[in-house]
Amino acid sequence: MYKKQLYKVALISSPIMAVYAFLPLLILYTLPLSTFVGGVSLLTLNMLVHWWMNIFILSIFENKGGNEKIKKFIVSYTFSTLFATLFMLLVKYGSADIIEKPSLFYPFITAYTANTMILIISNAIILQWEKAQSDKELSMLRIKNVEAEHQQLIQQLQPHFLFNALSTLKSLIKTDAELAEEYLVKLSDFLRFTVSSHNSKLVPLSEELRFTKDYIDLQQIRFGSTFQCRLIIPEEKASEFIIPIYALQTLVENAIKHNAFTEEKPLMLEIKFNNDSIVVSNNKIPRKTTPNPGVGLKNLNERYFLICGERILVEDKPDNFMVTIKLLKKK
Repeated sequence: MYKKQLYKVALISSPIMAVYAFLPLLILYTLPLSTFVGGVSLLTLNMLVHWWMNIFILSIFENKGGNEKIKKFIVSYTFSTLFATLFMLLVKYGSADIIEKPSLFYPFITAYTANTMILIISNAIILQWEKAQSDKELSMLRIKNVEAEHQQLIQQLQPHFLFNALSTLKSLIKTDAELAEEYLVKLSDFLRFTVSSHNSKLVPLSEELRFTKDYIDLQQIRFGSTFQCRLIIPEEKASEFIIPIYALQTLVENAIKHNAFTEEKPLMLEIKFNNDSIVVSNNKIPRKTTPNPGVGLKNLNERYFLICGERILVEDKPDNFMVTIKLLKKK
């Protein structure tokens, strides 16, 4: 809440403003140190009261606009005038030797100057707080939007994926019943994970690896030797980190989707651990036409930024495509 910040600024700024307010008297008149200390202390109290008064007025007029803002300033300067009058009388009758020399308007000039500075600082803090709140709300909306897009992509992919998976399963049943059973088990595990974890944002790296391995196995059974993959991730590292859900699976899928691999030119995919990051790389055998190019990668990049505050690193070279994702330590 911005009020805590206002109180903190009040405590820090009041002595500074008091010194500046008392400097004209120190310059114009020869005052003993005790008078200077007493005057600054009294003015510090003055500034603190002005701060408290303005914070109280801000609370009354909070979330009100239009003419109410003008009323806020009128009320603020009215209280400032009354307090300056009270302060002048207090100083005059409490220490006449000091107040006889300066102008009687000095307390009012000091009060109005201080009040103006406090209003400017207060409004700046409130505007900064409101901007931070707006940015936070905007980020939340972006997260929800990206999650909605991600869910839509999953829903779009599932029918197509299931169609290909069932077609592959049908062929395997006719040619290799044992492999068909293995394929069905992996397909079941893959779909179970998508159903049970679709609301999660972050998952242990070990879980994402198991899920991605099932997906890779399904694709290797489907494409045979035209699709090859190497996983180089130490088991102990897999248990130390977390990662945005579907991150690795999306990158594997992206490589398959954007390359036209054959027996003569197989797709070579590598997933390895490097310096607290996961690096996914593949050789490039680009298709002539690709529907919705880059959507999956863009979606992953946006999700990763909103969740972790960082971007994924993409290196697109003529013969190689590589994506690096910084892993997050388990808390």
